[in-house]
Amino acid sequence: MQRTSLRRFTHLALIASVVLVATMFLKVPTPTGYIHLGDGVIYAAALAFGPGFAAISGGIGSSLADILGGYFNWWPWTLVIKAVAGWTIGKIGYGQPRSRQLLGMLAGAVWTVFGYAAGSSLMYSPKAAIGESLGNLVQVGSGVVIGLVLGPVLKAALANGKSQPG
Repeated sequence: MQRTSLRRFTHLALIASVVLVATMFLKVPTPTGYIHLGDGVIYAAALAFGPGFAAISGGIGSSLADILGGYFNWWPWTLVIKAVAGWTIGKIGYGQPRSRQLLGMLAGAVWTVFGYAAGSSLMYSPKAAIGESLGNLVQVGSGVVIGLVLGPVLKAALANGKSQPG
């Protein structure tokens, strides 16, 4: 039992780290933030390991990227937005057929675009939300594609007999 808990914690930390790297280093700056590939890792984790796993690893990895990358004002928003997106995708799509997985990722994508638009509106102006939303549409679109491809790969890579993160 203790070994399983340590393995789950290790997998969680590993995925949070991959989210951090994909968010911080695979990005394109925008006027209010940046477009990155971290969402794809969150989406894949949600499909491979479920809602709780994706909420924690996605929220922590993404918000740490904001803190360490100089976007400190965004980290509380990011923590909530990415955690809820990961949870939503996992809740709808984990262990389900591809159509449900896609539905889950679309729900998480809509939440992400809405959440960052709200953040931009409150922190900058409602006009800033337009630019933020356009960038986020590209980001979540790539996240869906990456999630569909990477989800099964991630699950297989971390699977070890009966023990899986989750």
